[in-house]
Amino acid sequence: MRLNTKEDFFDALNEDLAWRKKELTYVKSNIRVGTPNYKTNLRSGVLLLYAHFEGYIKNACENFLKYLKLKRLNYNELKENLLAISIKNELKSFEESNKVTVHCQIVDFILNQLNQRATIPTENIIKTGSNLNSNILREILTSVGIDYSNYELKSNLIDQILLKNRNSIAHGEYVLLDDIEFSDLHREILFIMDDIKDKLTNIVTLEEYKKIL
Repeated sequence: MRLNTKEDFFDALNEDLAWRKKELTYVKSNIRVGTPNYKTNLRSGVLLLYAHFEGYIKNACENFLKYLKLKRLNYNELKENLLAISIKNELKSFEESNKVTVHCQIVDFILNQLNQRATIPTENIIKTGSNLNSNILREILTSVGIDYSNYELKSNLIDQILLKNRNSIAHGEYVLLDDIEFSDLHREILFIMDDIKDKLTNIVTLEEYKKIL
């Protein structure tokens, strides 16, 4: 999907979330106590809930960076979080090199060349490691300009309920949830996904990715 306009980006966010919600609603409707496949459906539900949680966060944030890349902004127009992403390679070179000449070149770039067109990377920036815990989520959201404190109270839910159960199932262990607890988890995870969509929408609508001059 092309992301040339705000509307393109909003459509990408909404469409990606819509099909995930539809599938998760269907999965949830099949988790009923007393049915022959209750435990199997419950395990499948946890795995799919995590998969859609990770998949949506990754896609939404990557599409945000792709949209910004097409805006053709200069380095000095970007907020600090996005500037850090944009000069990540330079910062990495500074850390890895022992050459003073390399250090001087990088310092000169940061001090004198930030009025150039920014190169915003979109590949291998949003890394979940197939293990999207609260700490990784914090880093991802901070990198795109979303305050993680909005989800601080959800950290235990993500780590101890969603991720712990997902990992237990993946290793062939028994799921520790029942249908009521899954329903609560389902609601909370969808809330987080919805809320992140809304926050990215607001950032783009209000152009909050730009540095206030």
